[in-house]
Amino acid sequence: MNAQSKRSVFEPVDKAAFLRFIATEPEGRYEFEGGRIVQQMAGTLVHYRIAQRFLLSLIAQVDAARWDVFTDWGVETAKTIRFGDVVVSPTSEARHHRWTTAPAVIVEVLSPSTVRTDLDVKPVEYLALGSLQAYVVASQTEPVCLAWVRAADGRFADQPVELGAGDTITVDSLQLALAIDDIYRGVELIPADQFPSS
Repeated sequence: MNAQSKRSVFEPVDKAAFLRFIATEPEGRYEFEGGRIVQQMAGTLVHYRIAQRFLLSLIAQVDAARWDVFTDWGVETAKTIRFGDVVVSPTSEARHHRWTTAPAVIVEVLSPSTVRTDLDVKPVEYLALGSLQAYVVASQTEPVCLAWVRAADGRFADQPVELGAGDTITVDSLQLALAIDDIYRGVELIPADQFPSS
């Protein structure tokens, strides 16, 4: 990373400056939060495997003429730009940007360093997006996901639904059925007492 990029990470910036920053393809993962560029930690092998399972399942089910499915794709909210582990994004936006303002599905794989953000901060930001149909947070220590899915009345429940073995995340508006058993099949999970602390 060059000296200018290093300064940009620590100095206050606006969204436009952040978007210029990531357009230069700096090494690492970054998000825009609180007027600053925040570097994200790299995930574990288990993290990437779970994200890949969601990616493949979503690609197999969405209408490819309408939706793209990407890993590490940006999501612009009212005040932030986050990079979801897996994002379903309209094909009309994907050609022009590295982020979407209209995600349909966002998946995050939970890490120790992201627990508070993924479970307390991001739901507030993501569920306010009119396009969003589902926000899913997946565990690395057990075959369990928390899912906020938009109901037929257009609302999200105050609390996510916890889904485990034998359960399916169903998103009727997109005709999606994401089986928890399929996501976690063959993935050797990290025992909770051995999970890295950062």
